[in-house]
Amino acid sequence: MMSKGRSYMLDTMTILWHAFLPQRLPMAVRGVLVDEASALCFSTVSLWEMGLKMSVGGYLGFRLPADWDICIPEGLEQQGITRLAIESEHCRRIQDLPFHHRDPFDRMLAAQCQIEGHSILSSDGIFDAYGVPRVW
Repeated sequence: MMSKGRSYMLDTMTILWHAFLPQRLPMAVRGVLVDEASALCFSTVSLWEMGLKMSVGGYLGFRLPADWDICIPEGLEQQGITRLAIESEHCRRIQDLPFHHRDPFDRMLAAQCQIEGHSILSSDGIFDAYGVPRVW
């Protein structure tokens, strides 16, 4: 399902698996991640989600380093994966999204993908309900 020259956003779990458990990523996602024609980004909202998750005990199956807030974004950026800031138009788009589910992080990722024209690298089928093209 790869397409040359497409733009993709990594969702939060894709970021974490890419960084710490890459063998868990499907081949289709790994293909996008190494395709030089793919424009890749991650959202600031994923960092916010990680901080919230760490404040309530962290993730099952792996531990984040104490300096995750530095090493994760730096590592992604060193790989040419750019950070997408949360902009006012992304926030406005959320107002118009149907409530397929209430997770504010996924809703922001869906809004950003819609506004920016990105597909998403995610195992979460909720993005399908928002019309966001998904690779998994």
